[in-house]
Formats: sequence, C-alpha cells, structure tokens
Amino acid sequence: MSTPGCSSFPPLGGRRKPKNITLLSFNANGLSNNILELTKCMSDYGIDIALIQETFLKPNRPRACTIAGYVQLRTDRTHASRGGTALYYSRSLHCCPIDIPPLINMEATGCRLAMTDHRTLIIVSVYLPSPKPLHRRDLKALLALGDAVILFGDFNCKIPDGVVPY
Repeated sequence: MSTPGCSSFPPLGGRRKPKNITLLSFNANGLSNNILELTKCMSDYGIDIALIQETFLKPNRPRACTIAGYVQLRTDRTHASRGGTALYYSRSLHCCPIDIPPLINMEATGCRLAMTDHRTLIIVSVYLPSPKPLHRRDLKALLALGDAVILFGDFNCKIPDGVVPY
C-alpha cells in the first residue's frame, strides 16, 4: 500500500529497521518551555520516536525546538493560538514523514516506519482541541493511512456523568 507523501522510503544509508521501538507521548502545553525536559527524557530512556501535543509552535520559526539526532516533523496551528502537534524520530531509523488527510477537528503529524519482522507502521501524534467533538470521520481518515496505524495523543475525550461506555 502506498502512503501519500511517502511513496517509497529513502535509501537505507546506515538507517536501521528495528525489531522493536520505544515511543513517548508528551502533552507539552508549550514545547518551547519544556524542550530541555523532553530532550533529557528522550536521552535517559532511549526514545526512538516522541509524539508531542499542544506544541504552541508557529510556522514563522521552522527550526524552533530541534533536538540533535532527531528529525522533527510539525503541524503548527496557524488560525489561533495554542494547539499544534509534533513528532521526533531518531535519524537512525528507516522512517519518513507522511501527508495527513484533511481533518474536521483533529490536528495530527505522522510518519511511516519500516520495521524488521513486522509490516510498516504508521505512527501519528494527534490532538483534539477541547471542547470540539471527536468525529468518527477524523478517526477513519487517520486509520486509513495504512494497515498498522498507531495513534498517540490528547483526544480530550470526557466521560459524561462518570459513566464508562462499553
């Protein structure tokens, strides 16, 4: 299956296809103020891919919050303050960015990762701004990106009246 924006992987050139990976999901509530904490955590725990929500980054600073040894992918919110998603993947991984389809309420940033002994993974950082409702169409669009899709993030889903739906 071809993924939009990433029809083929770049040449390996020293990149690895891991058998397993270490992922981190982090709601930054402003990445600029938390980049040192994130960088230390990623180093301490050997994080391969970090998925960030509520970056508050703006497109006029494209190199903001870079981390040595990682490729940074971002989806900055342009129409209002706050929001935004990002994804960092280790430069050593056989990974590439993907195009995210238009979404109703969600914000998302994703990548395609080649694995050893596993099909290609699509990994997506998602953020649903509160109080916007979660639309089934947004989830379907993201899950249709591949055969093995992992969504990480802040879905801002509230359980009404404390009742857990089954």
